[in-house]
Amino acid sequence: MAAAPAAAQEAPPNVVVLMTDDQTLASMAYMPQTNRLVGEAGVTFDQSITSFPLCCPSRVTQLTGQYSHNHGIVHNNGPFGGFAAFDHQNVLPQWLQQVGYRTMHVGRYLNGYVESSGVPSGWTDWHASTGDSAFDYAHWRMNDDGVMNSYPDPEGPEHQTDMLASRASELIDDAAGARPFFLQLWFAAPHRGGPPDPDDSPLVGSPSPAARHRDAFAAVDMPRPPSFDEADVRDKPQLVSDRRRLDPAVIAAIEENWRQEQESLLAVDDAVARVIGALEQTGELADTLVIFQSDNGFMHGEHRRESEKVLPYEPSIRTPLLMRGPGVPAGVRDRRLVANVDLPATILDATGAAPGRTGDGRSLLPLIADPTLEWGRAIALENGNGANTVPAYRGIRTARFKYVRHLTTGEYELYDLKKDPHELVNLEGRGRYAGVQAGLAARLRSLQRCAGPGCWQRPQLRLLVRARAGGRRGLSCGRGTVRVRVSGAERARVVRAVILAGDRRLGRIGRRPLVRSLPRRLFRLGGARVLRVRVELRDGRVVTLDRRVPGCG
Repeated sequence: MAAAPAAAQEAPPNVVVLMTDDQTLASMAYMPQTNRLVGEAGVTFDQSITSFPLCCPSRVTQLTGQYSHNHGIVHNNGPFGGFAAFDHQNVLPQWLQQVGYRTMHVGRYLNGYVESSGVPSGWTDWHASTGDSAFDYAHWRMNDDGVMNSYPDPEGPEHQTDMLASRASELIDDAAGARPFFLQLWFAAPHRGGPPDPDDSPLVGSPSPAARHRDAFAAVDMPRPPSFDEADVRDKPQLVSDRRRLDPAVIAAIEENWRQEQESLLAVDDAVARVIGALEQTGELADTLVIFQSDNGFMHGEHRRESEKVLPYEPSIRTPLLMRGPGVPAGVRDRRLVANVDLPATILDATGAAPGRTGDGRSLLPLIADPTLEWGRAIALENGNGANTVPAYRGIRTARFKYVRHLTTGEYELYDLKKDPHELVNLEGRGRYAGVQAGLAARLRSLQRCAGPGCWQRPQLRLLVRARAGGRRGLSCGRGTVRVRVSGAERARVVRAVILAGDRRLGRIGRRPLVRSLPRRLFRLGGARVLRVRVELRDGRVVTLDRRVPGCG
């Protein structure tokens, strides 16, 4: 089932964005309602990347559609980060208001948003938690359309996550049936926060779950991937290699934090169900694009880091991304490479709104509509000025490889994620991968400064197709051939090329030369049709090349 373009819909859809804080991709295994109501009803992206894995830079990317090197927020606080450093003019809610949307925010906002910050422009309805109370699950303050209120309300839910779900549902009830609405519901969970619970460890901070979920994971063992407390880190940069092995007390604290994170997500799972229920009860669900995501991932002892994000490793940069809505097929698991920078572009595409900034991402709707389409791009990884005491770095992530340059120490990391998904062996400097490293380094130099379409750069390849006659009467479906050739400046970097016609695989193209002839009888579908070649390059980029060929009747 293909996704319908926004222009073909009778009316633009509502949009609901549900964002958690510090949630790992693996934790989705413990959110059955979210998986069923969003994932099974739509698309689950298994390779969603957060370009800057830190709260404020990532959340500003959600508001602007830009990498942090373009929107300028590279920290949670100080002169280059937080609410005060960000120019709130010309952002997503304002663009949606320009095409008639009611825009609603509920929950935590950017780091440094305090009681004196007021209501940012672009929001019709504003309900934002303030200051450090944003991370207090039992007692918090909120700016409700310019009026400060303390919670919990004596007549309302006692846990912050439950209250946010209640407020979001009330707004949906109020907005239903009128103009289209955009609801941005940003949870604090599973970010660490108060109040202290009896089983908290002083060594690693943790969230405070709702009372009904406390100790729900007490008997569950935390998964320990091969990278947990990594034994040999001599090939890692100093930010890892200088660290000692984790001692038993720290490991116990990591596990307790992990358990409380999963427990806090059970309330989020309930909240998602409540929001979906409100959409269904008001008759708006079928006309609403729902996106579930996290601002960044989190590390639980991988590579000897007991409690961190920001780092360029997979647990930190890979995040949940689930989407359902008009034209989105149900029950699809998508392995293609996408990023948080794509979500504003997707929302704009769905709603028909125009951006006021040059966006660095791409709408995911064409990708959803075409299951074999590949863009051939790479994703930028960045840690601007060195946030959270993690030295600054720049990196690049493709479908197979990750390459990172650490600016302070001049160290490099290269991982083949197909063979080494846990990033145990740094391949930097190994002769066998010299060509891969050189190609990634060259692409990184342009990607770390890219803007707009420059961030989408495809491999320099093209597809040539020629039909050859096979009989006295000209083209014959029984005897003619179609010659397929991959050409272009990067053809020497191609490691695999597969020929597709619709959902059929017709064959592979040999590496030297990149030419293959196919019998014309394979194209007996009548009229013109698209022949597609899926090309994998040495540096892990994957791209599809399309050409129309005459069919046979």
